Amino acid sequence: MILDTLDRLEEYGYISPLMDKVMVFFRTTDLSTLEPGRIALQGDDLFVNVNRQGAQMRDEAPIEAHREYIDIQVPISSDEEMGFISAPFLPAPSVPYNAERDVTFYPGLCDTYLNVKKGMFTVFFPGEGHAPAITESGILKLIVKIRKSC
Repeated sequence: MILDTLDRLEEYGYISPLMDKVMVFFRTTDLSTLEPGRIALQGDDLFVNVNRQGAQMRDEAPIEAHREYIDIQVPISSDEEMGFISAPFLPAPSVPYNAERDVTFYPGLCDTYLNVKKGMFTVFFPGEGHAPAITESGILKLIVKIRKSC
């Protein structure tokens, strides 16, 4: 897991060969104008989901993990709290892996919670548990999805 500010994103080019395209997207896109939906940057290997999510508290935010994609999550409309739990500490899944959506859900709460402010980002690698979008009023955010095998 990585937590940092968007102005330092270029420090993380080593994450994937596709990071150059991610950085171009952030340099050339006004995040405040984005509407919910999917933005294709390189087919199914690299895309951006812009999501509007309602309010939820820690106990309402399910823990999720992915197998095939790295997540770069960026709050747009407001700060958000995100939970994190390292792969070795994940409990048994509450919902089996869904290959089509590349997600497994887990019960319980995360070990750690972080306040992610506007202008910051998190990176969750495959297998890392995270509980995003914990806010009192809901949030507009984007999630860059990078296929790990690229």
